[in-house]
Amino acid sequence: MQITICGGGNGAHTLAGLISAKQDYRVNVYTPLSDEVQRWHQGIEAGGGITLVSHDRLLIGRPHRVSDDPSSVVPGSQLVLLSLPAFAHEIILRDVAPYLGDGAWIGALPARGAFDWCAREVLGEVEKPSVLFGLQTLPWACRIREYGREVEILGTKAAVDLAAWPSDHAEGISALLSDLLEMPVCPISGFLSLTLASTGQLIHPGVMYGLFRDWDGQPYAEAPLFYHGIDAATADILQQLSDEVQSLRALLEARFPELDLSAVMPLYDWLLRAYGDTIGDPSSLLNCFVSNTGYVGLRAPMRPTDQGLVPDFRARYLAEDVPYGLVVTRGIAELVDLPTPMIDQVITWAQEALEQEFLIGGRLIGRSVATSRAPQRYGLNSLDEVMRAA
Repeated sequence: MQITICGGGNGAHTLAGLISAKQDYRVNVYTPLSDEVQRWHQGIEAGGGITLVSHDRLLIGRPHRVSDDPSSVVPGSQLVLLSLPAFAHEIILRDVAPYLGDGAWIGALPARGAFDWCAREVLGEVEKPSVLFGLQTLPWACRIREYGREVEILGTKAAVDLAAWPSDHAEGISALLSDLLEMPVCPISGFLSLTLASTGQLIHPGVMYGLFRDWDGQPYAEAPLFYHGIDAATADILQQLSDEVQSLRALLEARFPELDLSAVMPLYDWLLRAYGDTIGDPSSLLNCFVSNTGYVGLRAPMRPTDQGLVPDFRARYLAEDVPYGLVVTRGIAELVDLPTPMIDQVITWAQEALEQEFLIGGRLIGRSVATSRAPQRYGLNSLDEVMRAA
């Protein structure tokens, strides 16, 4: 089987090394940046491939081809994996769409909110009959040690959920991905469930808000710990975000009794399922974060200045997880008139930090909605329309 991986970051490196180390899979990599392609080539040649390092394993895989030309790496691929920030999904889908074979499986790791609406819009324009899927979250905490050459896996989740469109493909795709990723990939009911179940939309903006909502503009000497820097007040913010999603889940299930949203778990339950034994103290939501060995050493995104470090609000924790996560959920809640005070609070703070505009007067009518993945962006202005598009 030929597989194309799209991306140049931590996840793409991990996928490229892991899958190309297996027999019977030819792995290509597409990244649109020519300088990144050169760095991939240099790293692969220097190291003889991409080395994956974890606490109990060392593995080397070598991709067949890395290119910034999609016509040289996409044709013939039965599986296309997008390991990219959500803001790049639409761009890369437009790049690869002309070269896809009919019936190719195209998936995002992770999907974030409403990946299916985005992909169906793009692929519909070129009339490519494809199967879509998405993972709830990236399977690993991972980071590049040396570009194109070595990546470290800091922690691996116990299991990840997968949704597919059409939904009857979920079982087959999950079986293949479980083999490729060497971990349980669990099919769930559909993309609406996956969108609401995205924990990145809660954790990343919630922790950024908790850490920096009262920031006075003074630089830091060092970057604060991210997950292990959570305090009781931030844990309460995360709990309220989770509770509001659970209220939305309950309302949707009450209106549509046939709808299966069982995968939309409370944040505490999801942490226990995803991380299992890596959590040293599961006695509270706070302790699930600060005792999780999979989060050791991970720090908040910062950028340097002449005076020290300042928060990087353009990093994916806000730039991805707000417009392609929390705003999507907020858009669905607005269609059912469900109050979401903490979600609103986080979005209102984040939109100022991002210099974007989503909420105006408590309604999702800001100029930046047009570049988000909220249902309103796709002309889905009622719950019935959302359900028909699910």
